[in-house]
Amino acid sequence: MRLAVLRPANRLAEAVALARAMGFETVAASPLAIVPNDDADTQRLVRALRRDEVDHVVVTSSAAVTSILMMSKRYDTDIIGLLDRCKVTAIGPATAKALTAAGIRVDMMPGEFTSTGLVDMLTARDIGGKMICLLRSDHGDPSLVTGLEDAGALVLEVTVYKLVPRPEDQDLVALVRKALAGDVDAFAFPSAMTAATFIEAAELMGSRDMLIAVLNDRLVAAIGPPTRRRLESMGVRVGIMPGQATFKAMLEAIKRTPEGGSNDDIPLRFESLSRS
Repeated sequence: MRLAVLRPANRLAEAVALARAMGFETVAASPLAIVPNDDADTQRLVRALRRDEVDHVVVTSSAAVTSILMMSKRYDTDIIGLLDRCKVTAIGPATAKALTAAGIRVDMMPGEFTSTGLVDMLTARDIGGKMICLLRSDHGDPSLVTGLEDAGALVLEVTVYKLVPRPEDQDLVALVRKALAGDVDAFAFPSAMTAATFIEAAELMGSRDMLIAVLNDRLVAAIGPPTRRRLESMGVRVGIMPGQATFKAMLEAIKRTPEGGSNDDIPLRFESLSRS
């Protein structure tokens, strides 16, 4: 099975290696660029950490970990030491692994690597009146903030990196052309923004409707309801959504499907999730 792997540049090689180790032939591209962010909120975060005002830090991705380390150099501050004063939660094993590799202690990880799973875990620990800092991208799920605030927490949402669409990226354009030529059997979409950028690339080529028709004749997998909803809003049927919101779980779900199966042949697999 030839699989389209769509990941940000800093995660692409790892994702392709994993897919190939699982027996997939791959075509790959990076629809999004990750750009570290430095603004008033990141400055406020550093001040709050220095003053011991933060009770709990939630790190939502490995890209956020990279941004934390860059922030430490930029402000000439021992961010790792400051984080060790707080409780640290990682959403998902990849984020936990990146934190540990950076020397940052991980105290908790939700059973479901989602906004809902995180809110359920933290609200069970009496977070009323406590400051929780969310380190995330500029496209984070707002339900995470709402859920924590509804539980009485003081939420400091910090955009430590931005996701920049790259619909004109040469590799992405080449992948779209392969898809239009019928040379791709399955598509793995890890986020709503990735899906939207992939479709936008086809639109810039004047081939949006044709690409959507191709996708609806192939196996389409999505991580989490927001990604599924974005694809469906663009007219794309989603055949698989894994129970756990990880790229590996998505590949495993695709692997279990009959090769050459269409969306109509494959039951949608999912739990009630909310992607962060």
